[in-house]
Amino acid sequence: MILLTRLIDLLVRGVRSLGGHNGRILQSFAWMFVVVVLGAGVALVAIGIAHIDDLVAVLENSAASAPGEGTLP
Repeated sequence: MILLTRLIDLLVRGVRSLGGHNGRILQSFAWMFVVVVLGAGVALVAIGIAHIDDLVAVLENSAASAPGEGTLP
């Protein structure tokens, strides 16, 4: 949480140095940016997990249909 607060502070200072002087509005936009980025990250992880789950299902079906499954050489 401290890293997130420092990131927001850095973002607010950067925008303020460009000419903005209303820190509360900038802080709101910085928080909105962080929430959107975190939401996108969570969505990407969820999509990745779904794809891995599909891949595992395909590999399990492929292994089950292979000849000689479960026999020792």
